[in-house]
Amino acid sequence: MKPWSRYNTLFLSARNGWFLYNALSGIMLELDEAHYRIACSLRDAKQLSSGDIDSGFMELLEKKGILAERQDEQLKLMVSRYQRNATCFSTATLSLTICPTLACNFACPYCFEHSQNDETIMRDETIAALAEFIKQHHDARTLTVSWYGGEATLAFDIIERLTKEFIELYPDYDNAGMVTNAYLLDQDKIERLKALKITSIQITLDGSEATHNKRRMLKNGGATYERILHNIDLLMNSSWEGSCAIRVNVDKTNQEEYAALHTELLERYKGKDLSVYPGYVNTFEGHGYSDQCGFDNSDRAAFTLNQYQKEGIIPKNGFFPGSGVHNTCVATNHYFYVVSPNGELYKCWEDVGQAQRAIGSVHEDEFVTNPELVAHYSIGTDPFNDSGCIACRVLPICGGGCVRKRLRAQHYGEKGIDYCSPLKESLTDYLDAYIDTWQTKQICDEVLGKGGAPSMEQGYRMVQPEEKEGEADTMLS
Repeated sequence: MKPWSRYNTLFLSARNGWFLYNALSGIMLELDEAHYRIACSLRDAKQLSSGDIDSGFMELLEKKGILAERQDEQLKLMVSRYQRNATCFSTATLSLTICPTLACNFACPYCFEHSQNDETIMRDETIAALAEFIKQHHDARTLTVSWYGGEATLAFDIIERLTKEFIELYPDYDNAGMVTNAYLLDQDKIERLKALKITSIQITLDGSEATHNKRRMLKNGGATYERILHNIDLLMNSSWEGSCAIRVNVDKTNQEEYAALHTELLERYKGKDLSVYPGYVNTFEGHGYSDQCGFDNSDRAAFTLNQYQKEGIIPKNGFFPGSGVHNTCVATNHYFYVVSPNGELYKCWEDVGQAQRAIGSVHEDEFVTNPELVAHYSIGTDPFNDSGCIACRVLPICGGGCVRKRLRAQHYGEKGIDYCSPLKESLTDYLDAYIDTWQTKQICDEVLGKGGAPSMEQGYRMVQPEEKEGEADTMLS
């Protein structure tokens, strides 16, 4: 008999009974009391009596990796690590996050950027150098762009100039995104979004009008909420066919306002391609706002679960943990860069404007002049090099957490940086919430004649999202 997997979680749900979850295979089973007791014996490495052995159950546990040899699990993780590295070092896509300016018209107290007062706008020579930089990545088949800042709309003409360059270099270029505070997103700019290939926009609102205006004010202290909402109205009622995501930065001071804003916005833009989600404030070492108001992992988990239990708000991707073993981002991927107005290159959005975090420049003959920092981000933050992560039951769904936070904690020695996933401490709470949503769906499907829940006749059944077409058995849905 194979041993109990280190990635198992066996738990009792106060409302729903006994469950067994494996993070590596993404399998969850509901158990009756007899099979729960069998699972407890397997977990505790106790000898099973012949009367307790259910051969079908044991076969299922081995097939789904709940009982597994260590070397077999290591091999699965090795495959995942290979796939992660293949993604990180792929040259198929050149992905650029471009800051045409770092200037901003807002004065948000929690802003992590150090350079809001830098009024530099990307100059002609940098635009030319950026175009040449793109040409030098000749093996990239596609180009993707995210417009960022500062506030990108303060340099809208630069976005237009660069987009013309991109279309000449990549005739099929058609999928850009933009992060904006939307204060300057007027009708004229909205009408130009299609030509600029901007298909997604992220905008931030921080609670009620009164709260938002205290947190996201103009530099002169002026209010912004009413004008932003007006501009979102223009956007959502225009001929633009993209998607809009409203981010609500939540912390200890405004978390009680999230549900009302979430409901209000979804009702206001019902039928439109608009989503609302919570964001969490990230700051740098010594930034007083984070110490006073910021959420830690337990706060984030409590907030998410509270929104569901009290308000019925389900996270965008649901509660069932998705696979996190690949866990790649701009910072880890070889052909992903963040470009500042003066052409400096960075590996994380939150590094922009900090010269000591630059990895190079589009003006250099050799674009990357700080390969050590690139290596720290891509290799030094690899959770598969961390024995603590390898032994952690949530590694397959966590993937090591935020690589920048890991870098700050492990390489720069910053204190109080928690780069782990909230799932590390709150996995059973998330799974319990998922079970509620799963059972509700099964009841609704049965009432509507779409089939019912799997039978518990055998004393156990699968409780998880359906596997997507083409998805491997070992991957999570």
